[in-house]
Formats: sequence, structure tokens, C-alpha cells
Amino acid sequence: MQFKVRCARPGEMVVRDEVLEAPDESSVRDSLSAQGLVVLRVRRHSGRQQVSQSLRRQEYGVFCREVRTLIRAGMTVVEAVDTLATRDEAMQRQPELIRALRDRLQQGQSLSHALSGLPHVPPVLLAAVRAGERTSNLAEALDDYLRFDELVQRLRRKVISAAIYPAVVTCLGVAISLFLLMVVMPSFARMYQKLKARSGGLSAGMIELSQWVSEHQLASFAMLAVVAMIVISWVKTGAASRFFMRVALSIPWIRVRIEDFQLAMLYQALVLLLKGGYPLVEAIQISGQAALGPQLSHAVQLARDKILEGTLVSHALMSAGLCDEMDRRLMAAAERNGQFHLAADVVARMHGERFELFVERVTRLVEPFLLLAVALLVGSIVVAMYLPVFDMATRFR
Repeated sequence: MQFKVRCARPGEMVVRDEVLEAPDESSVRDSLSAQGLVVLRVRRHSGRQQVSQSLRRQEYGVFCREVRTLIRAGMTVVEAVDTLATRDEAMQRQPELIRALRDRLQQGQSLSHALSGLPHVPPVLLAAVRAGERTSNLAEALDDYLRFDELVQRLRRKVISAAIYPAVVTCLGVAISLFLLMVVMPSFARMYQKLKARSGGLSAGMIELSQWVSEHQLASFAMLAVVAMIVISWVKTGAASRFFMRVALSIPWIRVRIEDFQLAMLYQALVLLLKGGYPLVEAIQISGQAALGPQLSHAVQLARDKILEGTLVSHALMSAGLCDEMDRRLMAAAERNGQFHLAADVVARMHGERFELFVERVTRLVEPFLLLAVALLVGSIVVAMYLPVFDMATRFR
């Protein structure tokens, strides 16, 4: 049986975590005590050694908010993380992020070093924590990161909320169409056959399709299930988002607005890092990792190289395509007064507002066109069902 123990040697400041093999807990304690070690905790080991790769960005945001609150209440980082882990254990939750951080912190690692060993940690969060450790003001650093994360999440929520209504309308239209084709249309087809009604064009095609579906219901449902599974897999693996992103970037006026979103993230990250005491060149380099596209990341690297060569910051950003004329003038003013973080904050807000306005306008345009398309689809099927009835009425008049 394996036990995970936490122990320390008297006179040393390092707490060690080890996994030992023993028949029971008392044997573990006796063995460690015989070695002159103080046993802090013993628990059965589940065998999980690696941190899951499924940690999401939202988990880091929640963690920062909770730790920030506890630090402001007077706790140290280790006490705050241990408090959160104890709370989650009492609630029988599996806080993988908290558990992994507690293990690393109690081994003597700093918070930034502990975070660097976790998967998918945002580079901006890591840089903010390092800045907070250097200035001994971790709570303020976490506040700055939470403001950055709130901007990113707000812009993303705008996109998601704008996409929900079109998605619901599309799914409803497809579901109604399938119901008409698979359930209603076969009944009409049998009735027309008995009445020997003539049908042609769209009606004939719809009737033949519905008859085939009626005769091969198992195969039809299997095909629908396969299509649904392919679509779900396409969405879950991220291939759908990459496809739509490529399509969006191929349309110039949409690409400009997507760049507004990316630039808002870039400049907000720059604000966070400059306030944390990072040199401008290093802050620009780290900001370029803030979930930007490859093209914009290349532009950030190009601007950084130009600044290192002695080019003015405003000119370097302008030549790399990272700002427009208004942004350039704001950064030029910052070159004179040294308040780069204030100028970057204004630029981030402007690009964020442009993106939000774009999402609202697109939503207002797409919704009526989508409703019209769904109405035409369902209406066409209904009209095709009743065309033979009109033909019969004309013949018997």
C-alpha cells in the first residue's frame, strides 16, 4: 500500500513530500520517526502523479480571485492555497490546480515557479505573478491580471452571446425540416398515391426523398447520428473554430475587427506588465504571447526588434501594423512623459470598444437574415407538400 507523507527534519526549513510503501499508516509514522523526521501528514496515495492537461483558463481566473481575497485578509500565499485546498477537500471536490500548487509551494517553491510547471498557464499571469513577487505586492499583481482576464472574457462573452441565437434558430429550422421530411411528408405521399394525384418538380423530389426515408428509417437515423457525431467531434477538437477563423480572416472587413480584439488583448497585457515593473521591450515580448494569432505575434516580434535597434516605440508599432494613427500619437505622447501604461490602457479600451460595436452590429444584421432563411426553408417544404393538393383542386373544378 502506498502512502503520501509530508515530513520535515528538525532544524531545517524545507518540507518534503514523499511516496512510501508500507502495510499501514502506523508503520509509516514509526519508520519516519526512527529516522528523526517530524511527520506532518500521512494519507493514502491514489497513484496520480501528473497534472491533467485539461486545466482551463477559467480555473486560473477563479484561483487568482480567491487567492487575492485571502492575501488581502492577511494570509501568506502558502496559507491561502492550503486553505483553499482544505475547503475543497471538505466539500469532496477534486481541485487539481489547487492540489498541484499546494504540493509545490510546500516544497519551498515560489508561486511563479509552481505555476510554471502547470499546463496551459497564461503567460501574462505568470509574468504578473513574477512582477508581484519582485515588488512584494502579489495582491495588486493579481488584481491587474484579473482586470486583463475580465477584458478578455467580456469580449469573448460578447461573441458567444451573439452566436447563441443564430445557432438556436438554425438548429430549430433543421429539426423542423427533418421532422417534415421524415414524418409528415411520407403520410402525404401515401395519400397522393391513393388519390392518384400528380406531382412534379420540387414536390416530386420531396415525395421521393420522403418515401426513401420512410422505407429506410434505420439507415436514415444512422446517417443522422453519424453526421451529428462528426459535427460534435469537429467542434470539440477545435477544427470548427479554426475553420471559421480562416474563413473570417479571408474577409477583409471582418479581419480588421478580429485584429481589434487581438490588439485589445495585446495592449491590456502591456498595461499589466508595465505596471508590474517590466522593461518595455520585455513587456512587449511577453504580451505577444497573449493568445494572439501567428501573424500578429510575428508583428510583435518585428516591433520589438525595431525598438532594440533604436527606433521610436510609436514608429516601431506603426510600421509593424500594431496601431493606427490615433494609437501612434498616444504612444508618441507616452514617449515624452514616460506614461506608457496609461497610453496602452487607452488604446486597449478603444480597440475593445470597436470590437464590441462590431459584434452588436453583425448580430443585428444576421438575425433577420437567418430568420428569413429558416422561414424560406420550412416554407418551401410545406408548399411542396401542398402543391399536389392545389393541382387536384384545379382538375376537379
